Amino acid sequence: MIRRTGTMKPEEVFSRTLFGIILIAASFVAWGKWVALVLGGLFLFSALSGVCLTCELYKAFFKDSQKPSSK
Repeated sequence: MIRRTGTMKPEEVFSRTLFGIILIAASFVAWGKWVALVLGGLFLFSALSGVCLTCELYKAFFKDSQKPSSK
């Protein structure tokens, strides 16, 4: 499994990790099934539309900070 994540794009690893953490945390609260339902619906919507919102978030927050400065 570690070797597989090493071959994934960083934004894909970020998306899967974020979804996993949210789903695990949702299991500890009483209304966690609703969190899982909404998150699953958003995941299916993004898969059907072809837009990866978490990938865009990753690029906005982490890719800009990794670019070398132009000075």
